[in-house]
Amino acid sequence: MNTNSFKLAAAGVLAFTAFTGLLAPATASAALVTGNATISIDNTAFSTATGGWTVDNFFDASFNTTAITGSLAGGSSSTTNMLFPVNTNVATVSYPGNRTLQATTMDSGNTAVGQIGLSGALTMTGALGDLFPYDFKLAKFGGVWNLVTFDTSFQNTTFLQLANAVESVDGSGQLSLSGDLIFGGGMSPTTASSIFGLTWSSFLGVQIANQNLVVGHLSLTPAAVPVPAAVWMFGSGLLGLLGVSRGKSKAAA
Repeated sequence: MNTNSFKLAAAGVLAFTAFTGLLAPATASAALVTGNATISIDNTAFSTATGGWTVDNFFDASFNTTAITGSLAGGSSSTTNMLFPVNTNVATVSYPGNRTLQATTMDSGNTAVGQIGLSGALTMTGALGDLFPYDFKLAKFGGVWNLVTFDTSFQNTTFLQLANAVESVDGSGQLSLSGDLIFGGGMSPTTASSIFGLTWSSFLGVQIANQNLVVGHLSLTPAAVPVPAAVWMFGSGLLGLLGVSRGKSKAAA
């Protein structure tokens, strides 16, 4: 490449860098939480902590409007890396069959308020028969992250809590969260939004032998932020311009 071509290429790179810098905000602003939660349950530990209860089936987001029963077909028996997408609705949506789609109202910059709605459902079996945790959300109560279910009869009920939680906000203003799942102290969202402040520990009909026994793991990863189309168009044009310049250089030689 001759001197003129090199100068043109260097100028193009500087222009591209400056252009993308203008498109990217100097300081990322937080926004409503997006992404996917991945949950894994260790049934050996879960059974130990609950006196024999196990999580048997996972029903993904395609079952959001379906009444969950012990005889419902179509779920997965794997309890590893279950995908619970973050809901995009900002108001809770009610469906027949006692189902709701929990809203996402939490801003990534303030996780002390609001909630993160999650799509997905589980079935459990134990001494009392079948139980169905569904219509999940993540929310903080007293500084502790809680995985909460909702039912029109029992309303908001804490299923599990996060221990060793790690949260951060990335350069795009999106929340990342991870932690171990335990039964914890059985903290209820609020007595005003729960029937008698019940938790899933109460439903199981046993005294949780070890509230701090890790029974699973949860990780929340943000949705990918797409690169603006203008950046790709500008970059393609720049590469084309450099190609033409290189062609001219070869012809001149």
